[in-house]
Amino acid sequence: MNDEIINWLLEDDNPAVKYRTQTELSGQSADKTEIIEWIFSKMPQNWYETNGLWYRYYVTAISECGLSGEDIQIEYLLKAFEELETMFDCNCGDFMLLRALVKLGCYDNETVKNSITRADKCILPDGGFLCQHRITKLKYTPKSCYKANLHALLLAAECKKKNIECLYADKLIRYFKKRNIFYRTDNTNVLVLNARPGWRTIDTFYPFEVMRVGLQNVVEAFSALGYGNESWLAEAWTMLNSFKDDYSKVLLKGTLTKSYLPKERVGKASKWATFYTLLAEKERNHAKK
Repeated sequence: MNDEIINWLLEDDNPAVKYRTQTELSGQSADKTEIIEWIFSKMPQNWYETNGLWYRYYVTAISECGLSGEDIQIEYLLKAFEELETMFDCNCGDFMLLRALVKLGCYDNETVKNSITRADKCILPDGGFLCQHRITKLKYTPKSCYKANLHALLLAAECKKKNIECLYADKLIRYFKKRNIFYRTDNTNVLVLNARPGWRTIDTFYPFEVMRVGLQNVVEAFSALGYGNESWLAEAWTMLNSFKDDYSKVLLKGTLTKSYLPKERVGKASKWATFYTLLAEKERNHAKK
């Protein structure tokens, strides 16, 4: 890896990227004190009392910082376990929350285990997922939701990292391969999520949200699952490399209007996008060996 880029990621202005670079890219041990203080200073004091989507975003923010469930009071996660136990619906928000809990190290929790198992039982014939409350209202077998499938992909990758069996992973991979990852099956020149530039799956968008996942996270997920060197991922790698500047830093093309992590500037080098790109490259090289 480029030492200059690593040193840039290790600067103090983004403690989360600094910590994850130390632990995941450089293989070093690092103290969590700074990152714990930093992320909780960016969130509302009673963030765990927030309802709906933003509660899920706050849990995701903590997990994105590389922390574990041991770094926060367990009662702050009780709402997450309760929602999965009573309302797990295979939607994008559910998969996003479930991934965050796995990333936080809560995969031994029975609710988390059961939710991963339930997801496999809910997979549709095309290899993807759709909100269960919508399926129950239909008299036919529908197609799955691309947005939910992106978050199911991120969950599968996180399970792989934790050596957790994710039974639906192979079917989901076939789903994405069939559409060359990003495109409609009935028109291979049209993106499934053809939003404005910067907000598409082929753009370096971060942080991910329920409606979209950025290119660097998609490529990293496939790489973590062991597919980083596959020919069908080559186009995605080419796209991702096209966002690098002259110093091999990855430029940010889109971000949330209101972000659950401190915002980076669109059009400028992004430490988050660069970190995930380097992580994907590391995982690809590991698979090659």
